[in-house]
Amino acid sequence: MANRVGEPMKPIVVWLCCLTLIAALLFGGAASQGLAADGIAEFVGLILFALAAPLAGPALARTPSAFALLVGLAILPCLQLIPLPDWLWSALPGRQPVMDIFAAAHVKPGWRPASLIPGATLRTLLSLLPATAIFLAALTLDAGDRMKLFWTVIAVGALSVPIAMLQVLGGDNGPYFYAITNIGNGVGFFANSNHFADLEYLLAPLCAVAVIAAPLSAGAARNTIAAGLTAILLFGMALSGSRTAFILGLPAVALTLALLLRPQLAAIGRAGRLWLAGGAIVVVLPVMLGLGLLAIFHRTNSQGLIEGERWPILTNSWTAAMRVFPVGAGFGTFPGVYPVDEPESAFLPETVNHAHNDALETLLEGGVFAPLLTLAFLGWLILATRRALVRAPGPETGQARAGLIVIWLLLAHSLWDYPLRTIALESLFAICVAMQFAPPPLVASPSDNTSWPPPRKR
Repeated sequence: MANRVGEPMKPIVVWLCCLTLIAALLFGGAASQGLAADGIAEFVGLILFALAAPLAGPALARTPSAFALLVGLAILPCLQLIPLPDWLWSALPGRQPVMDIFAAAHVKPGWRPASLIPGATLRTLLSLLPATAIFLAALTLDAGDRMKLFWTVIAVGALSVPIAMLQVLGGDNGPYFYAITNIGNGVGFFANSNHFADLEYLLAPLCAVAVIAAPLSAGAARNTIAAGLTAILLFGMALSGSRTAFILGLPAVALTLALLLRPQLAAIGRAGRLWLAGGAIVVVLPVMLGLGLLAIFHRTNSQGLIEGERWPILTNSWTAAMRVFPVGAGFGTFPGVYPVDEPESAFLPETVNHAHNDALETLLEGGVFAPLLTLAFLGWLILATRRALVRAPGPETGQARAGLIVIWLLLAHSLWDYPLRTIALESLFAICVAMQFAPPPLVASPSDNTSWPPPRKR
């Protein structure tokens, strides 16, 4: 028999990867690094990283772009933590306010990292552990084991829905897991209802691929499971009360139908498609109207798609980014750096933790090199999208296309929010990036008398 690379360790890698993913989804739902709950996901991720990194060596050697993605992810935070001599550090843009504090305290700066708040940058680097470990582990798994990761996300997403329902029904007394959260909305295991909505609508492509690949002989059973999962994710989207669920949920469903379910829809015929659409509307729409959809429409009508207060935040963030350009302030430093450039006329009583535009926040924290790395990633993603769309149908193709739907929608949401600042959605993003790489090739087993690849006939 032929084995894949690291076959004896594969069961351990699979289950530890699922465990890390569960920890990330349950305990990594906040966008503020350094919370005690983050440590649970980071600790499990560290164990998986230690196990998966050596096994992923052949995959990284075979696919240099995967190795480049890892290096690009970690290089800037690591460089920002390297101590610099005081004469060089003080010459960096945007360091004068800190120098003034040192001067007032009669303290010599000494050697300091480029990051204005090194502890925040280190916490950001640690928060990448679960996603990095999951990415490395997924590179070593075959299509069947990768599907287990999708099912893990689906299971946690489905479990989140009754939690969200209790939160909506309970109001101030609901089972919320974070002190700062959207009281009255369903947030599941997240702190932010928008990020909970992300998880729910992104279940659409994952459910489609998982149900298609499920070993079910009866079409009725497959359709029943698909209908149940669809109802759950739509119910969860409604419970979130989030306009993001409305803005990006529809594209998620449309892309799922177009890229993943076209053969199945064609097989049931036009009449079957009409019955399916009508049944979904009759069953799901009343529930969505009663538990959240009207609230979404009301907020959109009264506040617009984006609150007016976000525009001053974007303006002030741009001012701060230019003050520390081209070096950047350091990853994770936004909450500490933003108030320095917040004018009194635009002062907000609430703490501004993020720029509500991840590209702008990344520019502020990472300097000129951050957008260059982002553009490099987008170039790779465009090529990966093209490959997945022209690839022949199969399990790996379905996983890659589902992953691309998740990746593009999370990047789109990052234009007005910060979903990828949570360990939970970072980890889901990492899985979907790993799906763009083919599983490891087969290698010969010691007990196998045949060779792989087979010899050519003369």
